[in-house]
Amino acid sequence: MQVTIHGTALSPWVRRLFLVCEEKGIEYDIVNVVPFGDPDPEFLKVSPLGKVPVLEFEGKHLPDSLAASVFLESLAAAPQLFPIDGWQRAWMLWLCDYLTTGLFAKVEVPLFIQRFVNPNFFQKGTDQAVVDRALGLLPQHFDYLEGQLSPNKAFLASDAISLADLTAGSIFVNMRHAREPVNAERWPLLSAYVERLHARPSFTKVLERESTTVGRISPLFAEAAIHP
Repeated sequence: MQVTIHGTALSPWVRRLFLVCEEKGIEYDIVNVVPFGDPDPEFLKVSPLGKVPVLEFEGKHLPDSLAASVFLESLAAAPQLFPIDGWQRAWMLWLCDYLTTGLFAKVEVPLFIQRFVNPNFFQKGTDQAVVDRALGLLPQHFDYLEGQLSPNKAFLASDAISLADLTAGSIFVNMRHAREPVNAERWPLLSAYVERLHARPSFTKVLERESTTVGRISPLFAEAAIHP
């Protein structure tokens, strides 16, 4: 029961599939696909939108991270990353959508592109206006996530870790690559939550592998360690 994940380790959505597999103990292979430039025509045959990740299993391909996560949930029952309770499952899916269309699209992507991808991979300068717009939107998203947590609540959607947490944790990896960690004084619950997620064995394993690819160009790895 082994799957193959096509994509780049720096994508939050590829990383999310790595994390699902790690949490569930599913063995997986990785095929590196970088979604910049014109897509390979062969890749478009399995991912018609040219997006990563693509999950491959027994000769079949799922070109979407959420759809692939649904399949992986059926492949290994434990731990359950989709809550059984109907409301909690629906709320978890809402949180995944919010994280995708809110925090990821409006804050993480511009910061990650401008502060990390452009200078390190394309030798391009930072467009400060783009950064400033993203930073202007950041507080409302951090405020919302802070409000979903409490001192006695370890996870977002339920009492156990869910796909929403793996989604959030993966996005916050890229926030740290982009030199924008959570300010613990302003958002203490969110900061502690992110640290707890990144200390999980699934995250430490994935990040250890990612560090060999990214190296010290990321502030996350610049201190020669992943925070345990």
